[in-house]
Amino acid sequence: MNRCMKCPAVLSALLIAEAVMLSPVAKAKAPVRNDNLMISYKDIRAGQCDPNDPTVGMVTASTPPNSLLYTTAGCNPVVAPDGHQLTLAEFQAAHVRAAMKCTGAGTHSVLHFSGLVAKGTYTVWLFWGALPAGGFTAIGALGTTSPIENFFTASEAGEGQLSVTTPEEMLSVFGQVGTCLLDAPFELHLVYHINGETYGPVPGPEGTWVTVGILLFP
Repeated sequence: MNRCMKCPAVLSALLIAEAVMLSPVAKAKAPVRNDNLMISYKDIRAGQCDPNDPTVGMVTASTPPNSLLYTTAGCNPVVAPDGHQLTLAEFQAAHVRAAMKCTGAGTHSVLHFSGLVAKGTYTVWLFWGALPAGGFTAIGALGTTSPIENFFTASEAGEGQLSVTTPEEMLSVFGQVGTCLLDAPFELHLVYHINGETYGPVPGPEGTWVTVGILLFP
């Protein structure tokens, strides 16, 4: 009679291997990466600006790169910390390397920016749960709501980094997110604060900030 003396041990090893494969650690996904920062022009006008006519100074493919920038709201000059008015070319220089990963504590975001305004003040905002008809189910500061931690100051070389975890929570503007932001389509908005001030749960008064670029996930 042919018996497999090692069959119980083999079966045990197979069961252990299967359990490991099904464990949360083994199922953990690699970070979702995105290096495509889409420059946003909705908050700026270039070359000229008219508070009574929002079409004046809209950025097009033919707008000269040395055009000086103004805010759409109020036609305020978009200036750097050293006082000079930004050009379209400076505004368009922003780039990002981004990675998002869901963990037991929430969604960990690591964002590294370059091409920013030297010593400029920036914040990052989460627009989560994109709806088919437009809009979002939740909007607020990326990271924890209390305390707010979505801000950073660019270096002299125009680089900046943000590393935060967004837990399951009510966002600072409205709506709630779960433990994994990647469960639904969302956007991250990079905002430049002209006056160097941040305003906690909201970007601040109109005309004091502009959206520089948008990252789309997934």
